[in-house]
Amino acid sequence: MDAREGLNIGKNVNLSSNVSIYTLQHDHRDPYFGCPNPKDRKMSVEINDRAWLGSNVIVLPGVHIGEGAVCCAGCVVTKDVEPYAVVAGIPAKKVGERPRVLKYEFDGKSCRLY
Repeated sequence: MDAREGLNIGKNVNLSSNVSIYTLQHDHRDPYFGCPNPKDRKMSVEINDRAWLGSNVIVLPGVHIGEGAVCCAGCVVTKDVEPYAVVAGIPAKKVGERPRVLKYEFDGKSCRLY
C-alpha cells in the first residue's frame, strides 16, 4: 500500500492477498520521468465501507471505490467504481451488481478455508 498522497479505507473492507494500492506514479510522458503534481490531479485513493478487493487486485492513483463494491481477483482498477458494482478485467469494467442489504461486520477473527 502506497499512502503518500492519501489513502482512506472504510469499515468492514476486505483486502485479499496481494492487493496493491498506489497513490503516486511516474509520468511516462515527463522527460525526467517525474511524478505528476498532486495539485494538478487527484492522486489519493478512497475505499468505502464493505468493499471487497479480491486477490492480486491493483488500484491506481485517484480511484474511489464505492460502498459494497467488489473488485474481482486480478483486475486493475483505473477509474472510479460505483457503489455495489462488481468489476473485473484489465482495465476493470462493471460486470454485475452486489445486493445492497449488506449487514456483515468483521470481528477481527479470520475465516480460514484450509
